[in-house]
Amino acid sequence: MHHISRSTLHEWIKQGRLAPEQLDTARAMAGLPPAPVHWQSLFDRLLLWLGALCIGAGLIFFVAFNWQALGRLSRLALLELPLLVMLLALWRVPLRDSSRQALLGAIALNIGALLALVGQTYQTGADPWQLFATWALMLLPLAALGKSQLLWALSWLLGQLALVLYWRLDLFTLFFALDEEALGWCLTLLNGALWGLLLVVPRRWALMPSELAGLAAGLGATLLALLAIFDAASPWVWLLWLGWLAAGYVCWHHTFITGLAMGCLSLIAVIIAALGKWIQPDITGFLLLSLIAIGLSASATRWLQQQRRSHA
Repeated sequence: MHHISRSTLHEWIKQGRLAPEQLDTARAMAGLPPAPVHWQSLFDRLLLWLGALCIGAGLIFFVAFNWQALGRLSRLALLELPLLVMLLALWRVPLRDSSRQALLGAIALNIGALLALVGQTYQTGADPWQLFATWALMLLPLAALGKSQLLWALSWLLGQLALVLYWRLDLFTLFFALDEEALGWCLTLLNGALWGLLLVVPRRWALMPSELAGLAAGLGATLLALLAIFDAASPWVWLLWLGWLAAGYVCWHHTFITGLAMGCLSLIAVIIAALGKWIQPDITGFLLLSLIAIGLSASATRWLQQQRRSHA
């Protein structure tokens, strides 16, 4: 049994699926309450990741706070030397998987800080989207060599951020131009293709959780649907949006409640936006839309609870 809570067990008793006298046995099988060794393992991981995050963030804030007191070489040394030490430790010191992943996370933060420092110190003139794109590209070989889903996911997130920042700059002379609809299509199709690829490859070869790409594709599809409501996007968007809803239900039914919640949120947002355009509400109309949103949210919450119980 996995991800079973006390409320699930009590619900089973009400439904007659579990005898009351077997409740203690079911709790023990489900690991409820967690044993001290489980809490120790949880705190070990939390403190490990918190320590790695503090090391990376501490270096950044120390250099930023003492910017005026440090020279160029001092700033570079304060970021380059820890990076070299961490890379050497990653190469030469045998580490457990959790420790290696935390160290890779600290290295990734250090690389980003070093890129920002070089750009600020030498005034390279790079736009923010170029910084994040370069950061993402530099993490790719490290993610491949370290077999780190964390770094693959971080590279993917940085790539998304670089794309959005590029769109906001409205650079018509570099590569291609992006309006709101083009940005939505890029986010949806690229992430949708990545989602499909991650679903078909064996799990041991998966570079990152497929759910991340699926959620990002859903965000892009929802943005396109909202644009289409106000005649700012092609009608083909509706097929794309409905396709994402159907694919998300098929892939995440009884398995990934967060994805189903994202689908419900997307559906509610599109319905409320369509109704708002249709009725062109005044104060009374806004009250009506609020009541409809509350009703849809309550229905979605009840359906998600049923999905969670079925999964358990």
